[in-house]
Amino acid sequence: MSAEMVVGVVGCGQIGAMYADHLDALGPYRVVCVDADRARAEKLAQGVSSRSVAESVEELLSGGCDAALVTAATTSHPDLVGALIDAGVPTLCEKPLTVDLARTEALGTRAEQRGVPLWVGFQRHFDPGFADLRARTAGGELGRVQLLRLVSHDVSLPPLARLRESGSIFTDLMLHDFDMVRWLTGRRIVQVVADGSALSGPGLADIGDFDTVTATVRLDDGTLAALSAGRWQPVGYDVRAEVLGEKGNLQAGLTRAETPGTGSVDTSRFRGYWDRFATAYREQVRAFLTMAAGGPDTSAAGGWRDSYEALRCALAAERSARTGSVPISL
Repeated sequence: MSAEMVVGVVGCGQIGAMYADHLDALGPYRVVCVDADRARAEKLAQGVSSRSVAESVEELLSGGCDAALVTAATTSHPDLVGALIDAGVPTLCEKPLTVDLARTEALGTRAEQRGVPLWVGFQRHFDPGFADLRARTAGGELGRVQLLRLVSHDVSLPPLARLRESGSIFTDLMLHDFDMVRWLTGRRIVQVVADGSALSGPGLADIGDFDTVTATVRLDDGTLAALSAGRWQPVGYDVRAEVLGEKGNLQAGLTRAETPGTGSVDTSRFRGYWDRFATAYREQVRAFLTMAAGGPDTSAAGGWRDSYEALRCALAAERSARTGSVPISL
């Protein structure tokens, strides 16, 4: 790829910094850092010759931009992504695209009408373990799939300020799992029942959110999936999936801390998403920029329709949890 390819990183917090590091490793690229807090953008660009700063998306676009990674707050996604789409810039937006179904559909339709690629950051699609699990399941190794089990537990509670802007734990954290159920099986979710508690997260109850949730979903062929997610797992970041079929079980994402056959754990637990999914994030960025430079638009990527379907399920789960675990048909 050309050294002159300009990539905007719009949002220079922890995820933006992680993406900038992956861009440096994959480069060379000219990275333009954009953030509502200019000091944060300048900090991310400081000391790296291939990085510069723009005051706004408008300034980024005025200088020319070949692709953009949007990692700013969820509430800012519609305006930022909309501006990039209107300028014809291929865009990879961190999930969720929005926390509103109508706005998600509007953005996606806008991108399609303009012929602009719009990816959503479901990096688990690019994780070697999950991709292998999907391929082996689709290849019939398990026979008829009977049950899926998915686990997503963070090490510690994110700042409340971020949680206020990202929607509930269902639309923020468990969104990945609803997407995984669909991606692993190729089936549509038709019913959700969920529950949640605020057990260890100070302040969560005050903003109407949970730190521990479960959901059971039914697919259109009758297959069931059991999901759990949590904000507070101090022994280590834990994301796993298991598919149970008539011929056996397959699993992915077992952490490196587990010692098979002993039930014991060591101290090398994954520290967070940037650690557990380092390879997935890097491969996602590589595939996105290859596409933006004229290469294939890989079917592994999550698009806006994947974000829409996952959000549809997440919002149904949230309604179920808030109304006493009432099953919600989709």
